[in-house]
Amino acid sequence: MRRAALTCLVFSLFACPQPPGDDASWEIVEKGLPGSLMSVWGRGADDVWIVGADAGSGPAVKHWDGAAWSELDAGSPGHLWWVSGLGDGVWMSGDAGRVLRYDRNDMSFETWTMPTAERLYGVFPLAEDNVWACGSDEQNTAGVIWRYDGDVWATPADLTPELMAGFACFKIWGSGPDDLWFVGYGGVVLRYQGGTWSRIELPADRPLFTVHGAGGDVFAVGGAVSGYIVELGDAGARDVTPKGEVPQFAGIYAGESATVAAGLEGAIWQRGDDGVWTEIEAAPTTPLEYHAVYVDPDGGIWAVGGRIYTGNLSEGLLTHYGSPLPQ
Repeated sequence: MRRAALTCLVFSLFACPQPPGDDASWEIVEKGLPGSLMSVWGRGADDVWIVGADAGSGPAVKHWDGAAWSELDAGSPGHLWWVSGLGDGVWMSGDAGRVLRYDRNDMSFETWTMPTAERLYGVFPLAEDNVWACGSDEQNTAGVIWRYDGDVWATPADLTPELMAGFACFKIWGSGPDDLWFVGYGGVVLRYQGGTWSRIELPADRPLFTVHGAGGDVFAVGGAVSGYIVELGDAGARDVTPKGEVPQFAGIYAGESATVAAGLEGAIWQRGDDGVWTEIEAAPTTPLEYHAVYVDPDGGIWAVGGRIYTGNLSEGLLTHYGSPLPQ
């Protein structure tokens, strides 16, 4: 299946991003790092954040400012699984119930540890006094959802055991404080809308690893060996996985210029204007897995991963599409 040596010029238009510039191309920026890179988020092509596994000297925390990379010391050990930002804060979540906030003004980290030690796979800030995090035990059989009100982290009082039954939460995304989606294991997604929780059955009992949306559309991706893509909305969940051989996906990003998913064996796919998902065949070939993807406002694609599902969170990988990054 992977990969014909096609370029975006000869590949169908809806399967490749619109070029950020005439010199746009694919490149593997970093590979073979000691720890896998687990998440990428940004505000633009000159403000990109990456976090990752702890290979023995602390977790990876990297920032791209448009000219050079800088590496930050998170101040404590353990893998970091997700990064997201708001205003002057960059939020990160990871092992042992840990959440970090990096303050861009004073360039310092603040760290919280939840009352229980589940791994926190996702964090999503809506305001400095409204931050959500979620995760699961190591067996992915029991999930947790936490909310920070600017003072303390707590489980929402109206999140009942019945809602969480059999659900292991991986990621959070929402269009605002009154409309949030939570995806993971268990054959369901949870929605928090207008102050009310609902539990939505999926078309198939398959895991979903990441959720993201834009312009009123919400997408979630996952699968087990083979891929799974659903669209989420008021009518519930709709399976839109393409027919045929589709790889397992782990990351998705719905951006202004493109909606892109990434997953096993270096798979990078894009949703066309007609709603059809198609592989971007011009992306570099790799046997490794992507865990997350970000599409910047200029149409650049940033995909991160390593040996995650088939190894021990090693061989960190960063792939980029756009104008070549300065060396």
